[in-house]
Amino acid sequence: MMKVLASVSLVQLIVQLAGARKALRDQIPYDLPLMQGKTENVTRDLWTIGSRLSAPAPLLAAQAAGIVLLLVRPRPWLRQAIGCLGAVYIPGILSERVTRESFRHPNREITPLTASALGLSLAMALLGLAGRKPRTSPG
Repeated sequence: MMKVLASVSLVQLIVQLAGARKALRDQIPYDLPLMQGKTENVTRDLWTIGSRLSAPAPLLAAQAAGIVLLLVRPRPWLRQAIGCLGAVYIPGILSERVTRESFRHPNREITPLTASALGLSLAMALLGLAGRKPRTSPG
């Protein structure tokens, strides 16, 4: 189960990096319901808030570290951390206007990135959080 999660997370990371590359190359800023980035700030924003096509670099670095640790020293908390990261990515991906537009009007370049990122994030969340025991209160 840990290797499957690591593999899914690795593919998701590759999709995110492809999205970051496209955002840098085409100067695509983030575009959230209440905030919009500027094309001249795409490089800076990739470190803080991300782009329309990728999460911020620190989250991607945490994901990469989690994948390595999951393969080298698998621990239940790592599985859960990767699952939580996948769960956090889902609303982030869905909140970007480009995601919704790419599903309404499929695009050869953007739709595969957004659909893959969303599907793989969902798989990360399900695999990482499956079988998680709910906390019970004493008493």
